[in-house]
Amino acid sequence: MDFKNLYKSLPEGGYTHGYIPRPVAVVCVKENPFTVAHHTPVNKDPFIYAISVDKNNYSYKLMLESEDFTINFLPFDFLKEVDTIGKTHGNEVNKWQLTGLSYHKSQTVSSVLIPNSLIIYECVKLNHIEFEDHCLFFGKVVMKHYIKGKLKPEKVRYLLFHGKNYYSTNKKPKKI
Repeated sequence: MDFKNLYKSLPEGGYTHGYIPRPVAVVCVKENPFTVAHHTPVNKDPFIYAISVDKNNYSYKLMLESEDFTINFLPFDFLKEVDTIGKTHGNEVNKWQLTGLSYHKSQTVSSVLIPNSLIIYECVKLNHIEFEDHCLFFGKVVMKHYIKGKLKPEKVRYLLFHGKNYYSTNKKPKKI
């Protein structure tokens, strides 16, 4: 194998999305929705979830001020709405009016949730770690909601983000 002809190599600091699809989540802090593609569960018991937020965004300021947030996983059918949420700023426009999405009061936290979601996590903010341009927020998941019977990969199209305005979904997942 000729490694140099097969791969393009980047030095440290040359960030690339890598075009590896990641599920997109819409986080709601207070009544402000924003999208995140960098997020992950980090602990099982208690269930702790982490989200990465750009420090230049209005949502970062709200996350610092808030004690909680929700994480909402919308299906691929809401691609246009999710993309619009990600490209607009809550201090400049009303994202709910702009997208036509609605929100609902959460059961255990003060931030709202999106009832069209497949899965929703209600989170109490635990702490955060500051990096140069992003901040990693950790939330303890205190309530989980999911659409009954629709989470199997063959029954729903999840919204996946590749970076640089590219999206896809799980068209025909295989169980092995």
